[in-house]
Amino acid sequence: MMKNCCLIVFIFCTIDVSNGGILSGICLASNGTCGKKGVACNETFGSEWTYNGKCCNGKPCCKLLKAPCVPETCPRGFILLENQTNSADCYFYDGRSELWEKAKLICASTPGAYLWRPNTIQEANDVRDQIFGKNDVWTGANDRDKDGNYIFDIENSPFSKTSLPFGLGNFNNAADAVYVDIYFNNLRGRWLWRNRNSDYFKLYLCEYQRRVCP
Repeated sequence: MMKNCCLIVFIFCTIDVSNGGILSGICLASNGTCGKKGVACNETFGSEWTYNGKCCNGKPCCKLLKAPCVPETCPRGFILLENQTNSADCYFYDGRSELWEKAKLICASTPGAYLWRPNTIQEANDVRDQIFGKNDVWTGANDRDKDGNYIFDIENSPFSKTSLPFGLGNFNNAADAVYVDIYFNNLRGRWLWRNRNSDYFKLYLCEYQRRVCP
């Protein structure tokens, strides 16, 4: 009569506590990641990683400092362009005509929003086709200080009448012509920039630069 024998094998796992094993748990608890032994965290994972203790066997515990990117939605009433490769910003348009100063205040009532800054002809064409048609609208460009230097409102980036991002300029030298509008001229088939004084009522467009994740 045969007897069956069972062989039970016990495998014991050890943790090298003396060489940093206990800190492995701390590394995991802080959302850290074990790097390569003898190599700095930023060399292994990139410039935004930093040393945060150590893992088992003397490896560095690395942690990402940069907060995760959270994409933003548009503020209420603002819309996105259908083709976001030309601009991922949000736009607000209500079809009303206002003085430049009043339009500026309306846009600024939404934190982070400002009068439109047309950056490229691709963006301008998409905005024209999708939002306001072929009417002339205020931009944020102005020389309210009357020092001869135009800037875009809020962001304070320069606007040069002699080096336009696209289109043509039709500017006059009147001392009070300090606000810039833009419109698409059908006859000439191109965009035209002009400076106006404070008495002009124009359509306006508000722009909001939202946070976009890679």
